[in-house]
Amino acid sequence: MIKNSEIAIVGMGPTGTTLANLLANRGISVSIFEKQETTYPLPRAVHFDGEVMRVFQSIGLASEISEHSLVNKGMLFKDINSNIIIDWSRSQAIGPMGWYESYRFHQPDLENTLRRGLSRFKNVKINYDSEIKKISDNGNDVTIELSSGKTHTSKFLVGCDGAQSIVRKFLQQDLVDLGFKQRWLVIDTILNTDIPHLGDHTVQICDPINPMTYVRGTGKRRRWEMRLVDDTISEITPKFVWEKLSNWISEKDAQIERSAVYTFKSAISKKWSKGNVFLAGDAAHLMPPFMGQGMCAGIRDVSNLAWKLSTVINGADRKILNTYTTERLANVQEFIDLTVRLGKIINQTVKGKKEATKMDSIWPSLGPGLGPRTNLEGKLAPQFISNDSYKADDLSPTGSYTLEVSNERVLSGCKEWLNKNEIKAAIVRPDFYILKINSERNSPENLNSSFQQFYNDLLGLLPSRKFVG
Repeated sequence: MIKNSEIAIVGMGPTGTTLANLLANRGISVSIFEKQETTYPLPRAVHFDGEVMRVFQSIGLASEISEHSLVNKGMLFKDINSNIIIDWSRSQAIGPMGWYESYRFHQPDLENTLRRGLSRFKNVKINYDSEIKKISDNGNDVTIELSSGKTHTSKFLVGCDGAQSIVRKFLQQDLVDLGFKQRWLVIDTILNTDIPHLGDHTVQICDPINPMTYVRGTGKRRRWEMRLVDDTISEITPKFVWEKLSNWISEKDAQIERSAVYTFKSAISKKWSKGNVFLAGDAAHLMPPFMGQGMCAGIRDVSNLAWKLSTVINGADRKILNTYTTERLANVQEFIDLTVRLGKIINQTVKGKKEATKMDSIWPSLGPGLGPRTNLEGKLAPQFISNDSYKADDLSPTGSYTLEVSNERVLSGCKEWLNKNEIKAAIVRPDFYILKINSERNSPENLNSSFQQFYNDLLGLLPSRKFVG
């Protein structure tokens, strides 16, 4: 049977489009199937973090995306008297990922940039107005049948088609409810003029009667999210919306860009693949927006999956694909759990303290999968900067490299990091997580040889570059 492409992707939101860029950048032929030819014009997701920007860096789009993004100042949790309960302010300096810790963005801008990125590749075919009717996996190939009657065959298929995923239905997997489900009104506005007292921090008002979120967006965009405690509310009129906003702005201050009722929920599929078919993003998991990690989780999914799929297509043992669910499930579960805990705080009466609790960002480890899980293995590696101002990830074509101790300083801060963690070397995977460390006092030749043997045994490939600190 003739394959139309090596990998088919269903869904062209941020998750699917990022996956297509990652795969195409590795020389893999990709076909994308999407119902809508144009991007959805209204805002939805509004936050991504430094790890996600690192993924955008790996596909050569970070600079363009940063031009349309805003460095986020962080989040404050307040009681009904505006006393700060939790202070999650974000550093305004470049962080360990080689980028700022947190960004605000306008989703249509991001999606348009990711789609333009695909125009660089001759090995990507986009099929618009495509509705999937049937998926068949014979163990060697996946065939999809479209409503038009046409068929497409690929080696692998990835469903990035959202919470109502048709690909997940093919896998016969349900999203397991994790216990959080609330109706919230989301109001996106564009200010007519600056209103400084609204502030640049995201603010969570903790109140069991009227919990509320304020979000500073890019440009003059501002968002309010309000829980609809009264489940009988069915019609959202402009009058109702302006009444809800009256404590902050009036009709003379802004335009309503969008108002919609969403059900914020936490849910996850326990199995993200079957045979040659995989799930990613909202097709595999859902979380409330209180940490802004929903889209980020989808980008992490495809960053993990893309290099494994391309490695298998290029000859590695397909057993590594079995690690996709196990590694990603544990990581995203930690984000979901913390998001739900924060959601519960927002829905409570919490008295302000003399001193607010400081909150730091979390960087969860991967679950069981490739290589050992001791010390740093399975954790995110920092991205160091070279003496000539290049970011480490840019210096390796496939994103995989080895960090080693040396008397010669090549990556600023690398030697200090290795010494602090009492290790001599570390292999960094293409998705920026640490695959293997070495704490032994081996000679450079023995160290490099042992790492190459480990990597070759595991993947059939070698790290593409070696960097020293």
